[in-house]
Amino acid sequence: MTAVMFAHSDDGERRQVLKPPRTVRNQGLRMRVDVLLTVMSLLAATLAGAVIVPSSVAADGDCEGEVLPTAWNESVQRHASVPFFTGGFWYNEWDDVAEDEVAADQPSRTNRDGSPVDNALHPEASWMYNPTWPLPVLDPLTDGVYTTLQVGNDSTGSLRVNLSSTHRTTVCVNLFTVVDNVSQPASADVYLMTTVQHDRYENHYDMMHGSWGYWGDDGIGDINDALSDIPPEWRSVTPNGWTTYRDVHAYEGVTDVTFSVALDGPEIYDSLLGGANWQDFYIVIDHWDNGHDGDSLSTGEVLVADVTLMPVERSLVLPTWTVPLVFFALLAVAVAAPFLLNKRYMDAGLGPRVDEAKQVPTMMQASVGLPPDATGGREAE
Repeated sequence: MTAVMFAHSDDGERRQVLKPPRTVRNQGLRMRVDVLLTVMSLLAATLAGAVIVPSSVAADGDCEGEVLPTAWNESVQRHASVPFFTGGFWYNEWDDVAEDEVAADQPSRTNRDGSPVDNALHPEASWMYNPTWPLPVLDPLTDGVYTTLQVGNDSTGSLRVNLSSTHRTTVCVNLFTVVDNVSQPASADVYLMTTVQHDRYENHYDMMHGSWGYWGDDGIGDINDALSDIPPEWRSVTPNGWTTYRDVHAYEGVTDVTFSVALDGPEIYDSLLGGANWQDFYIVIDHWDNGHDGDSLSTGEVLVADVTLMPVERSLVLPTWTVPLVFFALLAVAVAAPFLLNKRYMDAGLGPRVDEAKQVPTMMQASVGLPPDATGGREAE
């Protein structure tokens, strides 16, 4: 409320002096502080979201639950890549016989130089690295799976599955070797890939093991060394590059790993020329030098991998369009907040105010030599 002060001038007249209330004087300061705090909060939230980058995807829990007998080639299929059987064609310097034709004519497995394959270091069955095409269509993985993979030296082993978009799947992998009937922890690489990514990974493996041998092994090695330093976001566009699912499911130099994955919907790869392609998922056990700077090398022995897949049904699955909607709403709030606060600040104090005048009693001063009614008489005048 506005206070009205009365002051006496030299000519004896009283004048009204208006003094603004304390609340009006402090309102502008409060508005400035509110605007500053709001802007600082929005800036801190934006910077926090920009700098926090998860280095890996951790699972909510261990692979505990009911495990049913594995329905091979119905929900899970095993694959392998071995150095003595590559998907491409290579030609030796004596004849022009393709590797696939040689493998079909010879019942025994041989290396490129004609030496027999050491079966003790390569326990993979032929149907794992030379499957029948087309591959069978797999059912969505909704039941727990436990299996053991034996990965030969300088080889890879993988499980092909059809992950369900209505389930959250936890993957647990334990790696070890068996020496003199004693298991010992071993280090290797574990990757999660889609069908397209796994095809590029297999091409890279075949190239590094001589499927394009007429280029020269030394030349391929130089290309691989040059590409090892390329950042992950550029590896998918290089001739010899490959990536993992969402660029985060790469676990290199581990003895055991647990991670989980939840899909927003069925994984479908759209190509400008080939149309839409359904994508399965490959859990790859890498037991060779794949060219990455931080990967594990082959141990010179057979690698054993205990793999557990535990899908858990999700209680709530939000549509995919909710993600851009939430980000759009947050962006709209961040853009509109400064304008709303500025308008509120500019409108402060502009509204009509009706304040009642309040008189302050005059000070009674006793004058020397004046009768008691002298002041009263002046007030009457």
